[in-house]
Amino acid sequence: MAIRDKLERLVARMYDTPQYNSQGAVLFVDLEQRAMLKKYLPLEVLRNFLGGRGANMWLLYNLMEEEREALDPDIPLIFGSGVLTSSMPSATRGNITSKSPDSYAILDANAGDYFPSFLRCHGYDHVVLFGRSAAWTMLKISYDKAEFIDAAPYVGLNNLDMAAAIERDFDCVEREDMALARITSSGENQVLCSGIMGGVKAIWARGGGGAKMGSLKVKAIMIHGAPKDLQPVQPMAKYNKIIGKKIISTSVIKNALKMVGTPFLYKPSRVLCALGTKNNQETSWSANLDADNFDPYRPGMDGCYLCPVHCRNQNDMTPEAQAGWGASALKGLTGNASYDKEQASIEHGKQHTYNGIHDDGKYDQYDKGDGPEYVTLGKFGPMIGIKQPEQVLRLNNILNDLGLDSASTGSSIAWAMELYQRGIITAKETGGIDLTWGNYEVIEQLLFMTARREGFGGTIADSARAVERGKYPASALDYRMAVKGLFQSDPHDSRILKAFALGLSVATRGMDHLRNRVTLEINARINDDPAFKAALYHGTVSAAPNSYEGKEYAVRKCENNFAVGDSVGMCRFNTKLFNSPTLPDLNDFATQLGALTGETFVEAELDEIGRNVTGIERMLNFRFGLRAKDDTLPRRWFEEALTDGPFTGEKIDRAEFAAMKKRFYNLTGLNTEGTPAVDWHEKLSSLITGFAVRVHLPRPLPGAPEKVVIIDENVSNVTALRQALLRKLPEAASDLNDSTWNIAVNGHMVLSGETSVRIASGDHVLLVPIIVGG
Repeated sequence: MAIRDKLERLVARMYDTPQYNSQGAVLFVDLEQRAMLKKYLPLEVLRNFLGGRGANMWLLYNLMEEEREALDPDIPLIFGSGVLTSSMPSATRGNITSKSPDSYAILDANAGDYFPSFLRCHGYDHVVLFGRSAAWTMLKISYDKAEFIDAAPYVGLNNLDMAAAIERDFDCVEREDMALARITSSGENQVLCSGIMGGVKAIWARGGGGAKMGSLKVKAIMIHGAPKDLQPVQPMAKYNKIIGKKIISTSVIKNALKMVGTPFLYKPSRVLCALGTKNNQETSWSANLDADNFDPYRPGMDGCYLCPVHCRNQNDMTPEAQAGWGASALKGLTGNASYDKEQASIEHGKQHTYNGIHDDGKYDQYDKGDGPEYVTLGKFGPMIGIKQPEQVLRLNNILNDLGLDSASTGSSIAWAMELYQRGIITAKETGGIDLTWGNYEVIEQLLFMTARREGFGGTIADSARAVERGKYPASALDYRMAVKGLFQSDPHDSRILKAFALGLSVATRGMDHLRNRVTLEINARINDDPAFKAALYHGTVSAAPNSYEGKEYAVRKCENNFAVGDSVGMCRFNTKLFNSPTLPDLNDFATQLGALTGETFVEAELDEIGRNVTGIERMLNFRFGLRAKDDTLPRRWFEEALTDGPFTGEKIDRAEFAAMKKRFYNLTGLNTEGTPAVDWHEKLSSLITGFAVRVHLPRPLPGAPEKVVIIDENVSNVTALRQALLRKLPEAASDLNDSTWNIAVNGHMVLSGETSVRIASGDHVLLVPIIVGG
């Protein structure tokens, strides 16, 4: 069924008017036919999946044909803002969702800045793009009006020039009366590790969103006009002050994030010897990249729409820079993650020494900008062999302008460098490029080549799919640090931290820490208080970071919390469990959801909604062909032990890992193939598509260990049901095509006329082997 048919069926279940206070519309945009349709989601979507990430998944599930390639125009790209986005302190976020061209899983990325808040304040919760525009286009949204704008003048522009051109042509200022989600040349060229930019640095990074948007020939979505307050704002005001105080009074926010940003994490990771270095061949690196070595180039901090934190460190290496913001902020701050308290007293006293990247007194646009975050610092520092802060800063600014995901791009380069080191690729494959570790000149050049898909840059642009696209031999996969085809997001090497390792393996979008990372596993105060830790995670979790015991409880609770956070629009850094046990939690979200929407929620309901969101994501991944075997880790972490630091010799034990993953599945309510077990699956199917039929099998089949399959396509007869079964379980095709298997519907055997036997939601169907004899 093509997407327009699916859309027709979907909008029949939607509404013409809001179903609760403050609800925004869903804007469906058919790029090929140049048509738009505005509808409102049913209340049950809010009650079971909230908005943002959760509602995006509901829309994708109903609109997607899994057999289509990710860049097919019939696979939609969905923008969604959280229910509380723009209405609560630090609730500034929104998600983009689709099928990933970069990985084998869902595409789902989260970003803040101003676009998600502007979108919601203009009356829209979601924008669904599908079809391919005949020419490059820009979607302009201004309150009740939406229109297509010719984007030909902007083709080829990168991030900074694109924003400047829009401000000039539409007489507006970004972040004042305009917000812009745009792709760069890398998205136009369908670079698989390209993202969608939402500001100078803000990026929907993971999964290849830039390539997906480029495949639809959409250069940008512009929200034009100053944001309007959502109603009712006043009932939220008093408690918003409590939430704001909770955020800014938290130690990690007040002393680290507000002063130097996320690079503060580099030192504790370095001291622990848990830094991914040279494609995770090593785990320790230079103190040159400790956060205080960036002090001379930090002029201040920036932040997202109405956020009190301002955690985004800016950088300026030019001679005119008024830098030094946050200098000495971390000195004497022992924190809880160091494992070496003496490190807190060490300050390097770094001076402003930059004189242009070639030490010739020449400067350009890449010598100042926003960032870096800890991920970029790690991926373009130790992961590729860079030691100088100035080089990291410049590469960060280039990445921002080119719209490249620093996690996947850095990992793609590191993978190539290790293959070059091992002789698996040579100068012949690289076009003469010298891929030795830390070769700054080559790395800078390679970023521009990647955005243009020029020469060996085309190989980096193919990201984790370089082998299947014929760029590397199959042996290269042994050194690919990816799960579900997505390169690792964070710079941590998780052979020590078993909760981190479990989280990366089971994360629904691939090897990504922002889905469920148990950051507090290295918090000494929590580990020293077993009762508090058990209450925090709703189960007993070992205090030892390298133990496997109980880590499933911690990952499960983080996964629920963070899924809810994304669905209400809350920043991960300011959500309970990511950085602190005292940050805003599900109870805080419930209070403000009630004040804004008029719908009552309690903590237990939101916790279950978080599980629902990951449940639907697993159902989507199952449709893409992912199974339990894909919840794993890179070979290196199982087979190669750490060689440095306090946890020398540590690696992941396969048997212990398998047992831990099994416990996680049981706790979550998953079957042995990693998808929701039958009862939960049936419930979710009814909530998502409004249709669920149980098909009972005579024996377990590949992909169906419980001998039951839930069909959630709205099939009309037995023949259509058989076809749906084959789509659901392609690995069991030989069994399902067995001509000796008959079908019984609600206890009645169907012996002929299968096209005329109707199927309805709630039916029970039994596949019955024919018994013959004579």
